[in-house]
Amino acid sequence: MKTIDLVVPCYNEEEGLAHFVTETNKVIDTLPDYRFRYILVNDGSRDKTYLVMKQLARRYDNIKYISFSRNFGKEAAMYAGLQHTTADYVVVMDADLQHPPEVFPQMIAALEEGYDCCATKRDEREGESFFRGAFSKLFFKLSNKLTDVKNPYGAMDYRMMTRQMVDSILELSEVQRFSKGIFSWVGFDTKWISFKTVDRRLGKTSWKFSSLFRYAIDGITCFSVAPLRFTAVTGAVIFFISLIYILITLVQTLFFGITTPGYVTTMSAVLFLGGLTEMSIGILGEYIGKIYMEAKDRPIYITKFSNFEEENNEEQDG
Repeated sequence: MKTIDLVVPCYNEEEGLAHFVTETNKVIDTLPDYRFRYILVNDGSRDKTYLVMKQLARRYDNIKYISFSRNFGKEAAMYAGLQHTTADYVVVMDADLQHPPEVFPQMIAALEEGYDCCATKRDEREGESFFRGAFSKLFFKLSNKLTDVKNPYGAMDYRMMTRQMVDSILELSEVQRFSKGIFSWVGFDTKWISFKTVDRRLGKTSWKFSSLFRYAIDGITCFSVAPLRFTAVTGAVIFFISLIYILITLVQTLFFGITTPGYVTTMSAVLFLGGLTEMSIGILGEYIGKIYMEAKDRPIYITKFSNFEEENNEEQDG
């Protein structure tokens, strides 16, 4: 019997976590040839998510949990969950049921066919605004053009992977993580399946547009130096344009006399170059900041409570 671990990052999922386990168990019960285990990761929730996890762990013997000392972010939660997996296959999914467990059979079939990963992408999303959808499409286009990692539009973290692929992902232990890029960067054969996502029924999403924007910036800067090259090329172009302008000005001065430059021209040049300088410094700052965080070599997360530790203590006492 093959084993499957379900890695589930949780942030303020007090209302829906028990419902998630109940609905997921309905699917698991239809797959008797596989043994499932939950690894719930509490990412510093402000509600009673941790207490709900403990109650579920007492009720079901296949539920393990990890609770962080504070909020470290979804990327850290996924990494922590993957670190604690031991199964043949590993699933990464959310606890809001927007990642439907009903696709488990399709995922298992793909891995049994010989794929290393079965990943999901969304074709449409119920209730998504036009602006947010357009921004998402723009991000995937830019990311695929500027970075070495390629993902289809609507690619999600929800996927099932083989043990070998998970072990390869764990070798990439950088602090500044972008899992969609990491999943693609490690390679392996991936089968993509699509479905229509729906709005969550219980609880509230913690993702705001500002968070998604920062996430998109991280996605590009973690896997590409194209923004740095863009500033270098832009600077070179402006330099050559400036040389041409200087030569034209010298010729005009020598043959036609000195003319008084226009106010609008001067202000336009100053504002343009000032804005370009600020943008360049900002792009450099993004990369320097990442170097700074990696150089500190801090842990990706800190565990406060875990029933993995309780299990280890029981084994040592025995």
